[in-house]
Amino acid sequence: MLLSKKFIIGLGLSIFIITLANILSFYFFYSFYIKLYFYEKTQARDSVTIDYINDIIKKKADDIIDSVFSDAQIEFFELLETNNGKIPLDKEENVDIVVNYLIKSGLTPKYIEEIIPTDNFKKVLEAFSKPDSPEAIFMNRFILSILITNLVVILFITLFLWIFIRKTLSPISTATQKIKKMNKNISSSSGSGEYEVIEYKNPKDEIGLLVNSINNLNKKLALQNQIRTRLLADISHELKTPITSIQCYLEGISDGVITLNQKNLNSISSEMNRLISLVNRIMDYENFDRKKMELNLSNFDAIEVLKNISETHKKRLSQNKQRVKVTGENSLEINADKDLFIQLTHNLIGNFLKYAGKNTQLTINVTKKYIDFCDNGIGIKSSEIPFLTEKFYQGDMAKYGNVEVRGIGIGLSIVLKILESHNWRYEIRTDVGKGFSFKIFI
Repeated sequence: MLLSKKFIIGLGLSIFIITLANILSFYFFYSFYIKLYFYEKTQARDSVTIDYINDIIKKKADDIIDSVFSDAQIEFFELLETNNGKIPLDKEENVDIVVNYLIKSGLTPKYIEEIIPTDNFKKVLEAFSKPDSPEAIFMNRFILSILITNLVVILFITLFLWIFIRKTLSPISTATQKIKKMNKNISSSSGSGEYEVIEYKNPKDEIGLLVNSINNLNKKLALQNQIRTRLLADISHELKTPITSIQCYLEGISDGVITLNQKNLNSISSEMNRLISLVNRIMDYENFDRKKMELNLSNFDAIEVLKNISETHKKRLSQNKQRVKVTGENSLEINADKDLFIQLTHNLIGNFLKYAGKNTQLTINVTKKYIDFCDNGIGIKSSEIPFLTEKFYQGDMAKYGNVEVRGIGIGLSIVLKILESHNWRYEIRTDVGKGFSFKIFI
C-alpha cells in the first residue's frame, strides 16, 4: 500500500474514532445523567408535593374561617386600582400578587400558566446559575464525562499515531544509514562493480520506490566506476604500447643502434598514427556527446541506404565469414537526417562484426513501422541490456582483444543519442546463445 494512502487511512480512522467516541459518550452520559436528574427531581417534587398539599388544605381551611377576602385578594385589587385596571407583569412582585390571587380564586396551575406565561429560558438560566441545583449538577457531570472521554480517546489516538508513524518512517532511517555507507563505499570503490543494496519489504509504496531508485542509481554508479576503471586500464595499455615503441626507436636512433632510414621513420609514424587515432576517437565522441543535435531532415529510401552500407563492410564480413541480409519492404521512404541514419547503421553493423562471432548472419528486417537489426550470434546476458547504451560500457564478451578491434564502448550510446534526436523508440532483445536484436520504431 502507498505511504500516502496509509497516512490518509490513519488520519481518517483517527477522526472516525474521535467522532464515534463523542457520539457514543454523549448518548451514554446524556441518557444516564438525564435519568439521574429526573429521578432526583421527582424525589424532590414528591416531598414538596406532600407539604404543598398539606399547606393548601390548612390554608384553605384558614381562609374559610378567617374571611371571604384574603390578603392576596386585597393586594390584587389595590394593584389593579393603582394601574388603572392594567397590571404590568414586568415586575416579579406583581406576578406573585396575581398568581396568589388566582390560586385563592381556585384556579389550577394549568390555567394560571395560560394567563401568565412562564419564562422557561430564564428559569433554566437561574437553575444553572445555582451550583447546588439539580440542573447545574447534571450539566457539570455531563460536561466532565465528555471531557474525560475525549482525553482518553485522544491519548489512545496519539499512541496509535506514534506507533504507526514510527513503524512507517523507520525504513527511512535505515535507508539513510545505508546511503551514508554507500557514499563511503563509492568514494573508496576499487572499480570491481560491487555495490550496496538497500532491502525494503514493501517495494510498491513511496519509500519502496525511492529505495529502488537509490539501488538502481547505486548500481549505475558502480557500473560507471567499473567502466571508468576498465577504460583507464585499456587506454593506458593502448597508449603505453605505441609510446613505448616510439621511445625505443628514438633511444635506438640516439644511441646509434637503429639507423634513421625511411623504414624506421614509417614505423614511428605508424605508431604515432595509432596513438592519434585512439585519442581522436575519444575526443570525437565527447564532442558528439556535448553538442546539441541539429537535424538536417530529408526524405530518402532507407532500404537503399542499408544495402549500400552493407556493401561497404563486405570485405570484413567475408573475413569473419559473416553476412548481412536486408529483408522486408522493397523500398521505404523515411524523413530523417540521412548522415545520422548512416552513422547509426554503421554502428549497428559494426557491433555485429565485433561481437556476433564467425559464421553468423545479420538480418535487417524493414517494415513501415520498424527496422529490426537481428543476428543469430552468441548474444549477451539479458541482465546487461539496461547498460548497453551507457557510454564506454562493454559487456563480458568485450574483455578480450585490443581497443582497435573491440572499440571503447561508445557505439550504442551514439545510436541512442541519434534515436532520441528523432524521437524514435527502440527495443533490445538478447540472451546468451540466442542472438541479438536491436529494433527501431520509426
